Amino acid sequence: MHNLERRVPEYMWTIQQELVGLRLDRFLVTVLEQLSRTGVQQLITDGQVLVNGHLSKAGYALRAGDTIQVLQALPVVQQQQVKPQALPLDICYEDGDLLVINKAAGMVVHPAPGHYEDTLVNALVAHYPELQQMEGDQRPGIVHRLDRDTSGLLIVARNTRAQAALVEQMKRHEVIKRYLALVEGIVELDKGSIDAPIGRDPRHRQQMTITVTDSREARTHFWVVKRFHHHTLLRLQLETGRTHQIRVHLQAIGHSVVGDLVYCTRNARKRMALQRQFLHAHQLEFIHPTTDVKMSFELPLPPDLQAILEDEAAL
Repeated sequence: MHNLERRVPEYMWTIQQELVGLRLDRFLVTVLEQLSRTGVQQLITDGQVLVNGHLSKAGYALRAGDTIQVLQALPVVQQQQVKPQALPLDICYEDGDLLVINKAAGMVVHPAPGHYEDTLVNALVAHYPELQQMEGDQRPGIVHRLDRDTSGLLIVARNTRAQAALVEQMKRHEVIKRYLALVEGIVELDKGSIDAPIGRDPRHRQQMTITVTDSREARTHFWVVKRFHHHTLLRLQLETGRTHQIRVHLQAIGHSVVGDLVYCTRNARKRMALQRQFLHAHQLEFIHPTTDVKMSFELPLPPDLQAILEDEAAL
């Protein structure tokens, strides 16, 4: 142990107040992207992690001011070059600064570990090679995201200046994003808001959940469009843009999105003839980063979702 303490650490962090109470292994998973939770726990077991200069356990609850040191050098995650792929794009609007895309359901927005091809970014750099010159590793031009199985409106910046301006609008909650979702059960309130913080699910690292630990504020507003026998069509507006926010919030109030196999509630009925979740980004409003003109876009439901609504007897 004394030899470990005298070694120069490869990584070091000081714990701030917002991380107090978080498990040591969960903290390391969030800051060491190249390791899984199992890999982090093995690192701790091997004596390669020190807390305030001493060996610790994976379940140690962090305290303000703790110094975390990792003694072992870890492999650097190599960013793969984005491969241009001539995939079809449905472009709703285009100028020299930005694009508004109708993203198809089933398309991932940008490359990520284990999925480096067939994404929207692969298609974008094929159609607009200049995007490859933008900073932003594997997300050139991306201002915000939609889940893989969510269809609808998405902004893409065509230059760094436009991207920075649009991202700043997102941070100030000035970009209006509205969605249509068919949900399980009858929503009794005509309108309402869900205000609940969202963070990574400690048991399922690929999922999000409502939690006060290692979370960020999240607010979703909703209005009832139509009630059916067993389902409700909602219009939703995001005030914040957390990962899986709508799906997590609707699950929390007992009205999961129809077709969502990840965040489904107990009252979910037999799955309809739908190959994805019933969630569509149908309205988008923002200020053009160069002209300062208000831009507004609206998309009707795609055919697969519209067909579900037309079979009212099944709803």
